[in-house]
Amino acid sequence: MSIKRRGVLVDTFAGFGGLSLGMEQAGFDVQVAADVEPVNAAVHHHNFSYGKSLCIDLHEDQSEAIRRALPGGTDVDALTMGRPIDAIVGGPPCQGISAIGKKRGDDKRNRLMESFIDHGVRLEAKYLVMEQVPTLLQKQNEGIIDSIRERLHRAGYAMVDPQVLRAIDFGVPQRRERVFLLIHRGDMPAPSYPLPTHGVDGDMFSKTTPTVSDAFDGLPDCDDYPELWDRDWVEIGATIPTGHYGRLMRGLENDADDLSYRRDWNPGVLTCSQRTRHEDKSIERFLATAPGKNEPVSRRHRLDPDGQSLTLRAGSNAEHGSFTAVVPIHTKGTRVITVREGCRLHSLPDWVRLSTSKIAAYRQLGNSVPSRLGQAVGRQIMKALDLAPEAPSEVIPYGPDELLSSTSIRSVSQAA
Repeated sequence: MSIKRRGVLVDTFAGFGGLSLGMEQAGFDVQVAADVEPVNAAVHHHNFSYGKSLCIDLHEDQSEAIRRALPGGTDVDALTMGRPIDAIVGGPPCQGISAIGKKRGDDKRNRLMESFIDHGVRLEAKYLVMEQVPTLLQKQNEGIIDSIRERLHRAGYAMVDPQVLRAIDFGVPQRRERVFLLIHRGDMPAPSYPLPTHGVDGDMFSKTTPTVSDAFDGLPDCDDYPELWDRDWVEIGATIPTGHYGRLMRGLENDADDLSYRRDWNPGVLTCSQRTRHEDKSIERFLATAPGKNEPVSRRHRLDPDGQSLTLRAGSNAEHGSFTAVVPIHTKGTRVITVREGCRLHSLPDWVRLSTSKIAAYRQLGNSVPSRLGQAVGRQIMKALDLAPEAPSEVIPYGPDELLSSTSIRSVSQAA
């Protein structure tokens, strides 16, 4: 008989919390999250104030810091304190093996995959879920996979054969593909990968994947609000999406599979929606670009209202190739999408907040797992744990608003 409790989760390389949210929707409590970027740790704590968000470098052994951050945590082993970690998840930086970038085998960020495994082993987690780019499974990276298997075997863990999962197969209006590595402790049953629940065309066995038009359903046009030139929020009053997906994102549709906490948010305020200024000649090029095609100068993709978005990317800094995240053009053709519109394409509900810096927020999106894809994986881990959590009744408050504009390590540590 399944145990009716929520799972205990640690999210490493957490970013703002895309995978955190997916796992929470599957029935896990995000007790600890860790990220090296202060802006990410700050925004994570704003959205997941019931846990601890740590700004720490996982190149180093941070096991003790994570143990202390667990509820009732001390330096004593987490298991003996009665606080077992059910799962550790994370997407270590992947630019060293990404399809874009320099793909250097000696890129030090590749070693963070080993760090992820080592932290899971030290913390004796029952399950580890690693997310990576699909190029990890290419022939030139076979040595990395073999090394991971050997490292796990020596530690008493095993890995299910890695598999590529497509976001569009799980109700996300974005053609994003990611590899997931499902890892289990030797005394725990192996988890299975989720089967698709959606399809672009839909059939008698699956639901129809939402389109870009479905994603933007019920969102006001930021061009109607001059206040959004200088800030990322504006009061809009009540807006009622008409479609199922828009209503889900707005929190107006009952979703029996969503076991996340409700947040104390104000649906009458449009957030994450600061406008972007474009030159007239850029707008002319945008309008001349057909939906579903790329604008030839900026290479921006104009979204097709009847299709799905291409992968929202994060880009990289000068040290690792200077690849800039190219924000897609809105379906109307006169501007790029807002961060909130990007959140909708990422299956993030409207209560989720990102950095008030557009550049940081776009980067947070591009580096994250769409929550509905993470939820599908999380439900499989929950089944392997033989847990049957129920939807919580608690309403979670946000962390301080200052965290959304914070880049200070001090403010993060104080808030957490």
